[in-house]
Amino acid sequence: MPHPEPVFRTVSNSPPIEEWKEDGPWMRMFRNARVFVG
Repeated sequence: MPHPEPVFRTVSNSPPIEEWKEDGPWMRMFRNARVFVG
């Protein structure tokens, strides 16, 4: 199982990708989980 916690922000990625702004691609998973839980 992957552990996305360390890379949910773009500043954690090397090199950071400007197109992502502040949130990395894993942040979507956390937001979807939040919506699912309520």
